[in-house]
Amino acid sequence: MGTARTAFARANARLGVLAGIAAVVLLLSGIGTAALDTLAGAATGGLRTGLESATGAAGAARWQIRLANDADAQSEAAAAVLDRMLVPHGATWQRSTQALPTPASAGGEPFEALLTADSAVAERAKLLAGEWPDAGSSTPEASAEGALPTAANAAAATELGLELGSAVTVDDGPALVVVGIWEPTDPTDPAWFGDAVVATGFADGAAGPFLVDETAVVAAPSAAVVQWTAVVDPATTTPDDAAALRATLPDVEPALRNQDDLGSSGLAASGGLHDTLSRLLAGLGAVRALTPVPVLLLAIAGVAALARLAALLGAARRGETLLLRARGASATRLARDTVVEVLAVGIPAAAVGAISATLLLGLVPPGEARDPAIASLVATTSVAIAVLLVAGRAFAEARRPVQRGSGDDHGRMPRTAVAGGVVLVVVAAAISLWQFRLYGSPLVTSASGAVEVDPLAVLAPVLVLLALSLLALGLARPIGAIFERLAAARPALVPALPMRQLARRGSLFASASLVTMIAVAGLTLAAVFAGAWQTVDRHASALATGGDVRVSFPGRDVVRGPDPLATGEPFAEVPGIVADGPVFRGEVRLGSDAATLVAAPAGGFAAVAPGTGLAAAADELAPSAEAAAEPLPEGATTLEIEVGVRAPGGTPGRVGVGVWLLTHDGAAMRMPAGSVEIAAGGGLAELELPDATGLRLLGLSAELVGAPGAQGVQVTFGGLGVDGEAPSRDLAGAFETVELSASDPEARAPLASTGEPLPVVLGSALATRISADVGDAVDFRIVTGGAEIDAVVAGIVPAVPTAGGDALLVDLGALERAAFDADAGVPQFGERWLASIDPAATAESIDRGQRTAATTTTRADASSAELITPAIATFWLGAAGALLFALIALMALASALAGSRFGEIVVLRVVGVGPRVQARARFAELAATVLAAIAMGAVIGGATAWLTARELARATVADAPAALGATLGFELWPWLAGLASFALLAALVAASAARAVRRTASRPGLREEER
Repeated sequence: MGTARTAFARANARLGVLAGIAAVVLLLSGIGTAALDTLAGAATGGLRTGLESATGAAGAARWQIRLANDADAQSEAAAAVLDRMLVPHGATWQRSTQALPTPASAGGEPFEALLTADSAVAERAKLLAGEWPDAGSSTPEASAEGALPTAANAAAATELGLELGSAVTVDDGPALVVVGIWEPTDPTDPAWFGDAVVATGFADGAAGPFLVDETAVVAAPSAAVVQWTAVVDPATTTPDDAAALRATLPDVEPALRNQDDLGSSGLAASGGLHDTLSRLLAGLGAVRALTPVPVLLLAIAGVAALARLAALLGAARRGETLLLRARGASATRLARDTVVEVLAVGIPAAAVGAISATLLLGLVPPGEARDPAIASLVATTSVAIAVLLVAGRAFAEARRPVQRGSGDDHGRMPRTAVAGGVVLVVVAAAISLWQFRLYGSPLVTSASGAVEVDPLAVLAPVLVLLALSLLALGLARPIGAIFERLAAARPALVPALPMRQLARRGSLFASASLVTMIAVAGLTLAAVFAGAWQTVDRHASALATGGDVRVSFPGRDVVRGPDPLATGEPFAEVPGIVADGPVFRGEVRLGSDAATLVAAPAGGFAAVAPGTGLAAAADELAPSAEAAAEPLPEGATTLEIEVGVRAPGGTPGRVGVGVWLLTHDGAAMRMPAGSVEIAAGGGLAELELPDATGLRLLGLSAELVGAPGAQGVQVTFGGLGVDGEAPSRDLAGAFETVELSASDPEARAPLASTGEPLPVVLGSALATRISADVGDAVDFRIVTGGAEIDAVVAGIVPAVPTAGGDALLVDLGALERAAFDADAGVPQFGERWLASIDPAATAESIDRGQRTAATTTTRADASSAELITPAIATFWLGAAGALLFALIALMALASALAGSRFGEIVVLRVVGVGPRVQARARFAELAATVLAAIAMGAVIGGATAWLTARELARATVADAPAALGATLGFELWPWLAGLASFALLAALVAASAARAVRRTASRPGLREEER
């Protein structure tokens, strides 16, 4: 028989084992491709989703400087830098020029106009009427001598009463004529850089933007600046592009400064694109931190299964190998033939597995790009591992000079090598775990500020799991000996015989036990990690948004008048909302230190911000909320105020009266209550109260109207009456007399103050930074409005919702009262937090029906699920693959037992042990092996999870507050489903093996040589 025919005959004789090897390669290739490709897709998809959700300045970078005399040279110098540093990394940029707010008038009414020249504005705005200014105009007024065309923001045009053809006069500047009315397509588009004036038409007292040609910007009397705004396209950005752009952005400003034609000074960089990219890349780092766990779990289980099959193939061929070696075949030739066999079955299997995984992934989600290089790499690696293990075993078998009993060789390696390998794994696991615990995470921050994966710490979960499995396997022999003694005391042959086999032939069962322990431990680790991640993510998402839905209103700063958003119940018709409350969020300064202030209604905090865990902290603020203002009678419709005025004779004009109110949830507003004549010495001011429940009186104010040059005007407030009742001082007590003058035309009359400092709750990071504890005094200045506040620490929490640990939490109404009493700007809430039974539907309804510029964010938007859910799915997938490999190893064990213990069946049959008893003994052996491995695997997985799962789960939520800890959880049902499925299939394998033993033992005239 020729060499080729001999090799073919040998392969055909062991087709079952080769089919098992092919099955392992197919599963290893398919599941490995699915896992790695899913993780890669999750990284890219999560990055793009995060960039799509970045709005305003958070998604853009901007560089600004005064417009140079030689604007063309300045533009070319900037373009050279931006094209070189940004464009290669997927960013695009646009140039615009802007005249700082300049006095103007329209229809005789003065205002400040914001003039902007932007050639790309038509790409992100739509015309409601007319034409763009650079397209010419058909209106007759546009042809007036010296008039320049402009397109007015629709919101500003409505407020100023502008329409097509209206004239706008810039003081000491060009005359403008309105040729178009426009509105932004999406005011939250990063290209607008979050400019509030774009969304609302007014910001900081300036109206606009008025789109003009750059010549009009230059002709304006105010300073002109040029801006370069860079954005990225979420649809095409890759993780590599994002990392490169994040690294480049800080260097753009120095590079621009080195350009002589750009300008000598005043260059400023702004925007949150760098921070957004850092946050998203940190999230990708979390995915990378998870990647090795399921992949290595799958690889280790697959290698162990292949090693078991290689041992089975070698043992089955031992007689053939000795015969061929005796006839002159070399060990190299036999190993080469085995390589050919493995390649013949492995390459098609690997290809089928990789292609199937790629096709399935193309359906979930459909249309997402896949990387064919991953499938090729995994398939090639799977085949290579199979070749090395199986051919290596064949070579080792061929080099054996002496034949031994096959039953003694299954799963056996030289004891010294085994012990040395176990020691190395245990030492590596200990070092990796020490590094993991030292950092508290597999992620570390590099010197550049980038979050990177520590290559040693990231291996800790897998190495600990493997080390504990190997140590548990080493305990199998002494534990088996104990059970053997216990079973020997029983009179029956079962369980004495199975326990004796397990105790004395433990090496036969070692491989299957090891793979099963690793698989069950991986399944348990996945269940605990998934539960821990859910607790962290749920809490972090709640802290990131405050309410189930967070609605942000741009362009709001301090209270100036009535506020429809405070009393109009803007979301009354939105379904699903169960509670909502106004929130102010702004910057404060504690000396020279900056922090974030969050002011929310303490009384309703638990309702509007469920799940944040700060209900107890809100209770500390409740007394200040109750004392913030004086309640008005429920159902009151009018309020009358007695006003007295004393002024020098002949003082002209009037005194306007303002009533400051708080809503039930602490939102402040200033309501005009008419005016009284100075010459009349006072009068009765009357206010029609808003239709709202729970209104409270914050204070009163007076201002001079039409009284130029007035001095020493004293205003006193007497009694207050409700709904036509006689004015009385019972409602709010006596107000102080205020004095007005032309230089100080407005003053406030607050309620009588107790002088108590404002209670605040500090985030733990801020408390540590300023060394503050409960009861300590804290003074801060609110940047919005400039109020200087005396406060006292009422509590310390790990993190403040929407602001993290470096922040303060106060009651909104109490803050408004403190700012009002300080005679400073009273902060106006810029957000509303909503509690909803269906946050996604609520946010969609608000976006669809909004009548004012607003941005909605749900907890799902803030969740890390977009990135981590696919990674957790691969975790489960890796555990499922390991269970399949354990099942294959168990089948190989059953096959090995059938081949090596045929003689035992004969002997037992001769001495009178019946087929049923032998079958029960074989089933008991396999069942005990599986059950013991499952129990030890569950313990090992639990121990590994206890050591690593909390830190691993915490690392997956990249932007969670540092003080936010993780608690262990458990995903019970997937764990039970996986374990039950494996146990059922393992029972079928054991039953099949027992049935084969019974069938063999039932044959009449059974002899060992019949094997």
